[in-house]
Amino acid sequence: MDLQRVLRGMILTDKPVVVIVEDDPNVASFIEATLSTKCDTMVASDGKRALEMLNKVDPDLVVLDVRLPVVSGLEVCRKIRGDERFNKAKLLVVTGFPNSLEMSQINDIGVDALLEKPVTPYLLRKTVVSLLGRGNGRNSQIRTK
Repeated sequence: MDLQRVLRGMILTDKPVVVIVEDDPNVASFIEATLSTKCDTMVASDGKRALEMLNKVDPDLVVLDVRLPVVSGLEVCRKIRGDERFNKAKLLVVTGFPNSLEMSQINDIGVDALLEKPVTPYLLRKTVVSLLGRGNGRNSQIRTK
């Protein structure tokens, strides 16, 4: 994905912009491959890189793991929810077996959806469609098939 196409205030695409934050390269590739035909995707491998990326783009959706190196996924979620620039951005946590403390924090932050790994392509697409809706601006072409 060309970063220049999604620079803040300069969106030149009708596809939803999705930032994927995942430290496992296999999972990141799976999520990107599942969504990239209907979304413009960008991948960050840790929370620090995600925050740097978010200073340059306005995503429609952020898909992230909770357990990330450098800056945790929960901290990334808190920063997104605390920044009015991202009022319309949806948060989808995709993580493996969250413990009760993580679940409580996820709920307190106001994450829009949670999927436990492993997740199927169909369930991932279905959840993204549900979060982004149909016919709302850039994301009007996303479908589950």
